[in-house]
Amino acid sequence: MNRFPILLPLCAVLAYVPTVDAYTTSLTVIASANAAYGSQSYDADSKVVNNIDSQSADSVNAFYKVPNTGGPGSLSEIYHSSASGFVSPGVLKASASASATPYAANLASGSSKVSFADDFKLVGPSGRNIDLTLSYLVSGALAGTAAASGLVELSTGDRISFTENGYTSRSFSCSRMASCGGVATFSVPVNTLISLLAILEVGASATSYFKPTLTESAADFGSTGLVYLGITDSRYDLVTGSGFAYAPVPLPTAFWSFATSLCALGCSFLRRRI
Repeated sequence: MNRFPILLPLCAVLAYVPTVDAYTTSLTVIASANAAYGSQSYDADSKVVNNIDSQSADSVNAFYKVPNTGGPGSLSEIYHSSASGFVSPGVLKASASASATPYAANLASGSSKVSFADDFKLVGPSGRNIDLTLSYLVSGALAGTAAASGLVELSTGDRISFTENGYTSRSFSCSRMASCGGVATFSVPVNTLISLLAILEVGASATSYFKPTLTESAADFGSTGLVYLGITDSRYDLVTGSGFAYAPVPLPTAFWSFATSLCALGCSFLRRRI
C-alpha cells in the first residue's frame, strides 16, 4: 500500500504549525577616538542593531593618531577605543575599552548597551499567585575609568538592578526587598502574560592630559548577564514567548569537576578490588 497519500496531509499540518519564537533583541555599540568634535582629529564608529526573533551581535573600533607637528622625535597623541556586544534570550554580553598615549589631552571612549524583551506565563491551576525566583547573574571586571549597570524588569513591577564603577563596588537592588545579591523571589499571578525586559550597559573612557604614561580603561562583561526564572511549584509550567527555558541556575562547574574526579577515584578503587 502506498503510504504517501496518508503522510502528505500530516506533513501539510506540520508545515503550518506556527513557531513559538516571539522576542526582540537590541544592541547599540559606540566607539570614538580623540573626541575633538568639529575638527579633523576625530574618528568614530557606531552600530545599532534591532532584531525580532533572532540574536544581535556586533563590534566597533575607532583609532586616531595626531600627526607629528613638532618635527622628528616629537610625541604623537594616539587614541583607540572599541566596543562589542551580544544578546539573545537569557544572555547579555557587553564590553568596551579605551586608551590614550601620554599627554593626550582629548578623549577616547567606548560604550555598549544590549537588551532583550520576552514574555512568559506560569500555566497551571487558576486563581492564585505563586513564587517566581528571578536571577540576574553578573560577572565582569572594570579597569580605569569604566562603569557598568543593568536591570531585569517584569511588567508586574518587580525588578533587579545593579551598578558598578571605579569608585564603588558592584551593588544590587531589588524591588520589594531591602537588599539582594542578584537573586530575588516575587509573588506573581498565574495564567497571565508577563513581559520581561533585560538590559546590560558598559562604558570606558581614557584621557592622558598632563599624564606622562599611557592611560587605559576597560569594562569586560563579555561573558555575563545571565537571566534565570525558577518556580518550585510542580503544578505549573513556565511557557515563554521565545521558547527559551530560562532554566534555574545550574550547579557550578567546580561541582561537576569534583563529581567527575570522585567518580574516577571510585572506578580506580573498584579496579583494585577486582
